[in-house]
Amino acid sequence: MAKTVLPVQLNQKFQGEVASLRFNGMGIIWAQADYPIYVADAIPGELVEVEIIQVDKKSAYGRIQRWLRPSPERENQDRQYLIEAGTAPLVNWQYSAQLQWKKEQVRLAFQQAGLTVDVEPTVGMEQPTYYRNKTIVPLKWQDGELLTGFYQRGSHHLVSMTDYYVNDPKIDQAIETVRQILANLQVSAFDPDRQEGALRYVMVRRGYYSHELMVVLVSNETRISQLDEVVKAIVAALPELKSLILNVSPKADYVLLSPHNQVLWGAGAIYDSLLGYRFLIGPNSFYQVNPPMTEKLYQLAAQAAQLQPSDLVVDAYSGIGTIGISVADQVRQVIGVEVVAGAVADAKKNVAINQINNADYILADAPDQFVDWAAQGIKPDVVIVDPPRRGLTHKLIEATVQMQPQRLVYISCNPVTAGRDCAQLAELGYQIIRPVIPVDQFPQTSHVETITVLERLVP
Repeated sequence: MAKTVLPVQLNQKFQGEVASLRFNGMGIIWAQADYPIYVADAIPGELVEVEIIQVDKKSAYGRIQRWLRPSPERENQDRQYLIEAGTAPLVNWQYSAQLQWKKEQVRLAFQQAGLTVDVEPTVGMEQPTYYRNKTIVPLKWQDGELLTGFYQRGSHHLVSMTDYYVNDPKIDQAIETVRQILANLQVSAFDPDRQEGALRYVMVRRGYYSHELMVVLVSNETRISQLDEVVKAIVAALPELKSLILNVSPKADYVLLSPHNQVLWGAGAIYDSLLGYRFLIGPNSFYQVNPPMTEKLYQLAAQAAQLQPSDLVVDAYSGIGTIGISVADQVRQVIGVEVVAGAVADAKKNVAINQINNADYILADAPDQFVDWAAQGIKPDVVIVDPPRRGLTHKLIEATVQMQPQRLVYISCNPVTAGRDCAQLAELGYQIIRPVIPVDQFPQTSHVETITVLERLVP
């Protein structure tokens, strides 16, 4: 059998033009028509020289050595550690160009699903840095130091960080404070090479409006050495702290956070506000990480839905109730469905906290509940879905169609699955009735949220 001859070899220097970016923000250079070279910190149109650092039969990875023709849209921020870790892959790209690229990504995703749609300009931030209200970062003893940061792409080498560029600065300060305390007390940290050790991550949440702070120590082990001293030191050092929690989440379970939380100090949750409503946020709560843009996202979705006072609204994948509660005063009734028990419990508490009397939340898997509702003859006027990145199941899509809502509002964090699902809905009698709206919830990254409104075609 003839040996496959690859177009590039390991350690080779290769010059090429960056044709486009992948979904993860890495640039694509074509070594030949069917063989891409993926490179970080690349902007479409740039001519670069790369060193090939990884090769397989279908693709290669390179590291840029020189920019032979830099893009006029390049604005270097002198934070290459963010590129190295992959946490902000677009950090050196002019923000207006990021927004335009995200709009085009949405259009292409729908086009590849067989849908031709108009896409509005991406809704961006005035200040697209230091915006996240939550982060979870790994810890590791490395070369005699306890570090916090992110792992280098494809490795167990931790890239140390103190300025994450996309977090609320108070969160960065809290991470550094906790790291120093744990280092001073020589607390065990998980080592991914040896698959042993205690603390895996530090998670920090901070209320955008309330400024209440939550710190979660995520551990591979049930027992932490000198835990009393750790608690006392963290409480003394963080004046905004309202909640300090130990989350036991063994690496063998392959989840970041488990449901197993132990309150070490303070409350088990913090509060923050969104669109004037107050929400209880626990360690496992799904709560959007960019509050100003979340408010815009929900307002735009509500406007696009053309909500009426007589409407029955179903809120699928409802989490702690943020979307449903934010529109309850505009409609007759809201029914939410969520599969995570803790989220449903928090949603019910949030309904009570905000004195909402026309919203209820049900613990169930959304596809199963939609089938039940369809069988019961429940006919909502509007269905709002905000699914995880994998999108909707065919079961949920079919049950939605059986309930015959007049409008379906699809909020998505993944344009590819949104396009796929909207194509299925189009085959079942729902059409996209206005331009898709991209919303930049995650500046400096390749992610983009979308709002798509579909309307039932009456035979």
